[in-house]
Amino acid sequence: MRKLLVFFFLLLGFVVYDVSGQDVPDIGNLQNINVDDLSDEQIAKFSEKVASSGYSQQQLEILAKARGMSDAQISKLRQRMLSVQSGSGSGAGSNELSRLRGTPDLVDNNQTTFDPFDGLYKKDSSKIKNDLPIFGMSFFENSNLTFEPSVNIPTPENYLLGPGDQIIIDIWGASENNYQLTISPEGNVVIPNLGPVYLNGLVMEKAEAKLKAKLKAIYSTLGDKSFAQVSLGQIRTISVNVVGEVKTPGTYQLSSFATAFNALYMAGGPSRTGSLREILVFRNGKKVGKLDAYQFLINGEGTPISLNDQDVVLVKPYIARVAVKGEVKRPAFYEVTEEETFAHVLEFAGGFTEKAYTKTVSLQRNDENFKIVKTIAKEGFGDLIIKNGDVVDVSPISNRFRNRLRVEGAVNHPGEFEFKQGMRLSDLLNLFDGFRDDAFMHQALVIRENDNLTLSNVAFKPTELLNGDFDLELKSGDLVKVQSIFDLAEDFTLRLEGEVLAPGNFPYAEGLTVENLIYLGGGFKETAAKSFVEVARRITDDTKGESYSSEVFNFPISENLNISEEASTFELQPFDLVVIRKSPYYEKQKTIDIQGEVQFPGKYVIQTKNERISDVMKRAGNLTSYAYPKGATLIRRSEYYATTDDESATAAKVRREELAALFERDTVLEGSSKTFRQQESIGIQLDQIIKNPGSSYDLILKEGDLISIPRELQTVRVRGQVLYPSTVRFDDSYGFKKFVSQAGGFSDRAMKRKSYIVYANGTAEKTSSFLWFKKFPNVEPGAELIIPEKPAKRKLTPGEMVAISSGLTTLSWVVFQIVSSL
Repeated sequence: MRKLLVFFFLLLGFVVYDVSGQDVPDIGNLQNINVDDLSDEQIAKFSEKVASSGYSQQQLEILAKARGMSDAQISKLRQRMLSVQSGSGSGAGSNELSRLRGTPDLVDNNQTTFDPFDGLYKKDSSKIKNDLPIFGMSFFENSNLTFEPSVNIPTPENYLLGPGDQIIIDIWGASENNYQLTISPEGNVVIPNLGPVYLNGLVMEKAEAKLKAKLKAIYSTLGDKSFAQVSLGQIRTISVNVVGEVKTPGTYQLSSFATAFNALYMAGGPSRTGSLREILVFRNGKKVGKLDAYQFLINGEGTPISLNDQDVVLVKPYIARVAVKGEVKRPAFYEVTEEETFAHVLEFAGGFTEKAYTKTVSLQRNDENFKIVKTIAKEGFGDLIIKNGDVVDVSPISNRFRNRLRVEGAVNHPGEFEFKQGMRLSDLLNLFDGFRDDAFMHQALVIRENDNLTLSNVAFKPTELLNGDFDLELKSGDLVKVQSIFDLAEDFTLRLEGEVLAPGNFPYAEGLTVENLIYLGGGFKETAAKSFVEVARRITDDTKGESYSSEVFNFPISENLNISEEASTFELQPFDLVVIRKSPYYEKQKTIDIQGEVQFPGKYVIQTKNERISDVMKRAGNLTSYAYPKGATLIRRSEYYATTDDESATAAKVRREELAALFERDTVLEGSSKTFRQQESIGIQLDQIIKNPGSSYDLILKEGDLISIPRELQTVRVRGQVLYPSTVRFDDSYGFKKFVSQAGGFSDRAMKRKSYIVYANGTAEKTSSFLWFKKFPNVEPGAELIIPEKPAKRKLTPGEMVAISSGLTTLSWVVFQIVSSL
């Protein structure tokens, strides 16, 4: 009965631990997290925990890396957190189902209305693209242009003076004077000692005559011994209203020299629905002019309409607009009037391009509820009146030739030639100037297009054509194809590999020897083996049998790297592979480094392939009296695996990642220790090595090794879950727990049974336990005590507690039945 109760409580403890073991990841214990083992619920609660702690995503990643979490795990954690926060989770949940069903919440907002018949029928090729420009609009949108009127011109004859204009009067001769007068709002200028003169609404010629007549009252000799000149100085500013179908209607301040074009440009030009053919100017409520911009834009004609103050420029909607596309010089929308024909529209579009088919032009027109097609013959271009909505498509001419012959390949003058009726192959021979020296003279082809557009060919021998034994009447479109002997043969190459300065592929040349090929490869390297040259040759016949894949020839090399007489006369064949071996005795110097408490620290060259630590220690003069051999460490750099080992680059990369993960722990968080994250620390027993050279403790050195021998250490570091992590003085009488107490003792989160120690030489030892007894490792100078943190446990949900209670009740009933039966 007692045994059953013990079993019952052990089982109960297991069940409780197993359920509560689904912990929320702890921020302080990130190095022990495997993201793949976490559920979406754990990730969600972890995100809430991070948010409540005030950490940002970047700060969390920095903390995770400092705690020893690998880059791969950090990336997985970031993706899982984003996935859970967005609601997608790690599996195909309800959001995934919604996506597959095409529910609106995941549909692109920029997507147009769904068309169930989209793609079932061929689109109407006549549909005009929205990017087809409207002719003339870009003229007003060009920021590099300006319609600012020039003031450095003679005053226009029809310019009417008004308030704000400046009148300059120069008098010279028997009398001299200068007047600069501004016309007042009442239309007068006031001449000193003379009074006001009314000039408003006068042209400059009449104003000048009136002023001279008035000035004679002061200057009696004017016109005899004195002279006067009247000119316009500063001109006035006028306000013009631009309304209608323009991009920016409004009132604009313009120079009094401005025209309707200036006002239209200031307003951004007509809108997409505005007219360029009917721009009206109103003055005092009456129409005073009409502007057709096409006359200016296409022909450079048309008298600009000058503006006065308070004039109104009205742009009306267009009446009719047609689209011209295809092979015209200016494809665009064009505005037409009622009487204009296709000939006018073709002039607007700049005429046909050089590729246009000009015999007929296709026109599509709206006819009530349908579209119709009209074919405009060249003779009727000036008769067809264009209507609103017409689409004119000028097709390109065909790419087919009617009188062409072509010659390609190994001839002296390949290209295209004119075909003439009755022309023969011998006539074409004179045009392409005969065959090249590399022409394949045993066969050539005439490739011909039949009447049904299929192809046929006629073979002939160029030698027979030259001798007059063969000739052929040609047809338009024939292609004469003459191959080169090099086109009909594989490229012959030789390959040189191994210890030469410039290995690679070389073109085959007849009579080329091994010595010649080595010369082309730049000669031997210093590392070349002083033994033999190997030539591997393809087997092209069956004399060697199926068991041979290539034929190999070996030729000796002398001590001064000269090849033998036999090799210098051995002629190579196409595709031969010549290999120069590397000397097995050639090696670059490899060095190791000894630092710390030896007589002669520094770099040492490895003399033999099996040189050990004890050998180099002897060369370094052995230890000084201050050395601490128990703290000696052998540091093997991880870069060594990527550069000097025989491992592949991929394996070397994996090795470096493993080493980085090994050293990314709480023991190496300080900046002084970060250099060890790309190298491997090996704990050695230096005192045993010195006492027993050649023993199992005495390791064989490799290139790049660093032996570090510190001075006698007198401190111990305590890290992890203690109240005050610090470095304390070493005392031989202290045990593990005593050193922990020097750092404030264990914290509430300390996992005592997982405590371990890292000794000065890099070796580690964990705490062993049996039942309730723990045996902590011995502490030595320079050691580091690590106290890990307990994993955080989450509280049971009400549902889980009910489930556990039900399970315990059932288990209790089973135990009761067993006890009763006994």
